Amino acid sequence: MNSSGQAVVVILLVAVVVSTIAFSIAGSSLKNIEQTATTEETNRAFSAAEAGIEEALYNLDQTGTIGTSLNNTPLQSGALIKDVSAQDQHSLVLDRLEQDDVAQVTLDGTVSQVRLMWDPSAAMVISIIDSNYNVTRYSSKCNSALSAPFSTVATVSGKCQQDVDVTSTDRIMRVRPMYADTSISVSSNTAGHELPVQSTIVTSTGKSGETERTVQVERTVPVAPAFFDYVLFSASGSLAK
Repeated sequence: MNSSGQAVVVILLVAVVVSTIAFSIAGSSLKNIEQTATTEETNRAFSAAEAGIEEALYNLDQTGTIGTSLNNTPLQSGALIKDVSAQDQHSLVLDRLEQDDVAQVTLDGTVSQVRLMWDPSAAMVISIIDSNYNVTRYSSKCNSALSAPFSTVATVSGKCQQDVDVTSTDRIMRVRPMYADTSISVSSNTAGHELPVQSTIVTSTGKSGETERTVQVERTVPVAPAFFDYVLFSASGSLAK
């Protein structure tokens, strides 16, 4: 092969290499652009979902409902609050309640018995406050190793279970785990009657382009801090307002 032919081959090889590099760079640039666009769409969708949550929580505080005008609400960013829904929870369910912390259940006089379930590793102090601010206390554990005032309760499916009678004038039940953290559930044990709303789960979906993202939060009723129990308790067994 003469020198001119070799030069042509070299030029072709260089052209192929340059073209390959150029196409690779172009493909990488397009991919980066697509990823950037997808990230921006995702961020806008999340922001729209969060905006739906904020509006719903505001409406709950003001009116007691999330309202009906949030669905398909356009935002200045170009995103959309696609859907907002709320679901009331009439039972209190916590995956983890820390030792010596307090969970609170609202009562309204419509149920006559409440069922509590928690982990056997914890003892439970239950305080019931009525409309006259009188306090009734129960102390329970799933075995007989503890002395009074702790009473022994049944173990059902690996959980401590206690059914507590309540009256039409009882308004608040507060539960405090002792000795260990625990999961806990509190529900009505009265046929045909539920506890009042204990929390509301709000779900909001935002949309930007073809991207949708969903955010979910749980709004609980206001709870007095743990030290509130020590303020209410007295040696006489009851308090007057």
